[in-house]
Amino acid sequence: MRFVIDETSWRFDALAPDLCVDALETVLDRLDDAQAEGVLVCYSEDLFHTNVFHDKCFYDLYSDDSPIQIPMEVRERVGVLFNRLEKWQDLQYEWPESFFVTVESSTDDGKDAPSIAWAHKQTQDDTANAIGCLIFPGGGETGICNVAVQGVTIPLWFVGDHRQYVEFFRWLITCTTHSPAQLEEFSSSAFPSLDFVPGVFTGMKKMSKPYGELIGKVVSHLGVLSDYGENCFAGLWADAPAKFGAHGVDVSDENGKTKANSVAKKERTITVDGNEVVFWWHSKLERDRDRIHFSPDKLSAGGQLLVGIICRHLTN
Repeated sequence: MRFVIDETSWRFDALAPDLCVDALETVLDRLDDAQAEGVLVCYSEDLFHTNVFHDKCFYDLYSDDSPIQIPMEVRERVGVLFNRLEKWQDLQYEWPESFFVTVESSTDDGKDAPSIAWAHKQTQDDTANAIGCLIFPGGGETGICNVAVQGVTIPLWFVGDHRQYVEFFRWLITCTTHSPAQLEEFSSSAFPSLDFVPGVFTGMKKMSKPYGELIGKVVSHLGVLSDYGENCFAGLWADAPAKFGAHGVDVSDENGKTKANSVAKKERTITVDGNEVVFWWHSKLERDRDRIHFSPDKLSAGGQLLVGIICRHLTN
């Protein structure tokens, strides 16, 4: 399990009526993201019985005289998505001893928030199984916040948009993983604009430092490649290194001497889906060692930047 929906954030009356449907669809987009990636999400049995617009619960907004008109296609989408989710009350997880929570950066003095308290309990018991809270946009705190339940304070993630969604997984990788296999498990969620050659992350074992000392930089570099790679290669590729440099990552193409070296070319060539791909481009974790090799060849046709080799260094 990776997310729980925070029912207390579903406050349609915190937004202008014309923005509520867009906000609801943003929540549904995050559920789509999670389900497409095999990420499990649950919710509380109280969600659809909680007041979301003054004295009205969610299904009250389906009535013809509702002040917020939710289109039929959105209602159908709600039905399909939630039909696939489980209630956390039905799962074999320990319940919190209290539902009263205090969010450090919030302006209120605390509130009953069963799903936040449940996420707190799971994360407190095992940080590697940290639960993020999916929130209704505009309905509460976002990002990573300290949350207290019965005097125990731990950081929890509140995810309201796509950016926070990927940042949550990057945080998971950086702070809770201990091996390339665990990194691979979260890679598609953390770096959605990248494609990875199978087994590429095992190359970290041959880098110059232990996994724990490398993972911060690896996540940083992969994050920049995912977030800005398409834009950096949108114009002249010769300009790409400077564009990446503006985001704090040293990227370069191999020089002519290296490209003319048959041994160097062979080291950088991998057969992907029946086609040979040469990974000349690379980012440099250190000036003289630890490389992430990638190919931007498919970007111009609407494909993704492909990460093919992670290593200490290849032949020049």
